[in-house]
Amino acid sequence: MNKFDITIGIPTYNEEANILKFFNSLRSQILFQNMSAEVIIIDDSNDDTPNIIERLRIDNPEISIHLIHNTTRRGASHAWNTIFRFAKGKVIILLDADVSLGDNCISRLTKNIDRHVGLCASNTIPIRKDNGVYSNAATFIANWLRSMRLHGLSQYTTMGRALSLDTQLAKKILIPNETIAIDLYVQCMILKQNKKVVYDDTAQVYFITPNNRKDFFSQVIRAIKGYDQIKDLIKNFGLEAPISLVINEFLKNSMKYPRDAFSLLLCYSLFPLFYFQNRSKVTHIWDIAHSTKQ
Repeated sequence: MNKFDITIGIPTYNEEANILKFFNSLRSQILFQNMSAEVIIIDDSNDDTPNIIERLRIDNPEISIHLIHNTTRRGASHAWNTIFRFAKGKVIILLDADVSLGDNCISRLTKNIDRHVGLCASNTIPIRKDNGVYSNAATFIANWLRSMRLHGLSQYTTMGRALSLDTQLAKKILIPNETIAIDLYVQCMILKQNKKVVYDDTAQVYFITPNNRKDFFSQVIRAIKGYDQIKDLIKNFGLEAPISLVINEFLKNSMKYPRDAFSLLLCYSLFPLFYFQNRSKVTHIWDIAHSTKQ
């Protein structure tokens, strides 16, 4: 029997500059919606993040906060597996600690889970620190991915920054440790259990775009390598978007956001050299992108 309405699961790594603001946003939504919630934080940090979380736990007795601190980096796949194992809520909400929550995001994600729907994906909205080429390119990708999601289920639907899961289904999932695209892997595992995956455009979360070459290309390489790891699984569930749709939406967004499209093309012209120099460095233990923090 589930003890809570929801379990909020959050992997953290060196989030001392973000975690307080993020938690206050999360807390206000939980209390405003009068939800019975537990928060499980799986922390790999070597900064002051776990101490800040411990103070938050003491100062917020109305919310059940559990901190599991690892003395070595275990990665996001290990964090999600741990959250799945210990969750006592009917619904699991998985969140990154460096996002900002849109209005009623938690309740919108929660309400989409029912006996037919096992996973609900959120609308991740970019925020730029500047109008540099890398920020613009990342913004274009985010807007293009949203337009793909609006056309239905594909490998572009689920983003790990914020999503909801049926807890009982999640407990049947074990993500292989070295999986990079853990969100896409979980999407496939929900489909394997014959449940629907849906996208809610009104469940909005905001993330800061990378604004330097290293952070931008590292994220792109992660996406490429993550897809390649599980491409056979993606094909088995028919998640590959038709190439005609990919091109059509790219062109539509290029006409709508010409400056951002030009920035992306410029970045991609530089990408091959960076890829071959750095692809071996990109693993499931992500390299933190400092420019995407608050």
